[in-house]
Amino acid sequence: MRILALLIILAGCVANAQEHQAFVEFSGTASSGDYAPLWLSSNRQGVVSPYASSAYERIGYEYSLHQDTTRNWHMRAAADFILSQNAQQKLAVHQLFADVSYKKLHLIVGQREQRIDMRYNRLTSGGLSQGINAQPIPEAMVDVDFFSMPLTDHWWKVSGRIGYGMTTDGRWQKEWIDNPQRQRYTTNFLYHEKVLIWKIGDEKRFPLVFEPSLLMMTQFGGTTRNYPGAKDIIDIPHAEDLNAFWHAFWPMGSEGETDGVVKNVAGNTVGSYNFALSWHGKDWKVRTYIERMFEDQSMLTVQYGIFDHLIGADIELPRNPYVSHILVEHMSSKDQAGPVFHDSTENIPESYTGIDNYYNHSLYPGWQNYGMSIGTPLLTSPIYNKPHALEFLNNRVKALHIALDGNPTDELSWRILATWTRNWGTFKYPLDEVRNQQYFLAEASYRPMTLPGWQATVGIGYDHGDLEFIGNSIGAQLTIRKSFNLCKQ
Repeated sequence: MRILALLIILAGCVANAQEHQAFVEFSGTASSGDYAPLWLSSNRQGVVSPYASSAYERIGYEYSLHQDTTRNWHMRAAADFILSQNAQQKLAVHQLFADVSYKKLHLIVGQREQRIDMRYNRLTSGGLSQGINAQPIPEAMVDVDFFSMPLTDHWWKVSGRIGYGMTTDGRWQKEWIDNPQRQRYTTNFLYHEKVLIWKIGDEKRFPLVFEPSLLMMTQFGGTTRNYPGAKDIIDIPHAEDLNAFWHAFWPMGSEGETDGVVKNVAGNTVGSYNFALSWHGKDWKVRTYIERMFEDQSMLTVQYGIFDHLIGADIELPRNPYVSHILVEHMSSKDQAGPVFHDSTENIPESYTGIDNYYNHSLYPGWQNYGMSIGTPLLTSPIYNKPHALEFLNNRVKALHIALDGNPTDELSWRILATWTRNWGTFKYPLDEVRNQQYFLAEASYRPMTLPGWQATVGIGYDHGDLEFIGNSIGAQLTIRKSFNLCKQ
């Protein structure tokens, strides 16, 4: 049977422009603290466990096909599985998707790793609304690559995507929480995302390019349940009809069916405005960017300013054996539209919007998947809570993040991340005093030319400070990967 499968693959390689690629990967992490240093486990698509000592074995396969000679049609499929020790899941489907595209239009179905738009993902601290920190969520998505608007002569391009999916961590939530007095968990809730990106400029004719974008994501549907054993066991099912799908797409004007007297937007909506300005040199580039986050309908307008933001700059240097990129970011989530919250009522019609309580929600388990923040890891993920609670108990944070990477040779690459934070807890549960915490990572990868397909990566992480959720830790990580190119045309 193995010989027959190999013959089928080779026959397909000859008949069509196909690629069959596979890989196996092994990784282990050992740390001194209660948890692994933050940058050894965060912003890795949920692959690495946050616990102090862990390991995983990973295997993946990807198939790619250009169906026609003009290469307008393209198909791509991938399967990626992880067996972990001391992690949230022992056996996980990390990626399993199919991508069928015609020219610039893609239809993607399944679970696929995310990317942060307009950001250098290798060095960034993360995205405020949508990041690369948690395991991807399975969904069906329509994605459109950049295309030129009519009559603009390629000076104005537009890209976007829209998708609906369903989370899979309901059983993990139930097994993980252990605080019946405060805890609810939600099973089978749905997920929606939409992104629209404009590109104004043409770097081939003029070096300055402006890119504004809007991202919005919503958790909706599913069933909110109380912790087993709680006295008031009341399941709260949420609407999943066509009207619910519409309100996830267009949340303004919708009302939660379980909000009681004071109505709020149905579901849990998180989003952000993003603006990037790039200057393209001959063999270098500088990009500056700002992300302004919002939750639900608050902060959708500019009346609350840009107190909460992520501002960054990324410099891509000319080819040299020392440094390839230098990235600096400043993040703040401390304001949250202010410390005063008031919903309008019949007797008091005035409304003041505040205490946005980023990433938290009264009916949904917050902006997390398997305990890891879907956005930035600098807002402390629920996985670090003791006792276990599906809440972000430290979401008022200010941070300075500096990162560099380089490629001294074709065989060697490295990166360094350094992050300094000040932490206030939440408005509801403030810390007794402002806590400082630092996160550091030094990592190097080696791909020997004499051993094609092999790669070894060694990382050293160090966390230091008085933030009780994270604590102090020093750790090391070794990852070995072997890639196979079964056939290519």
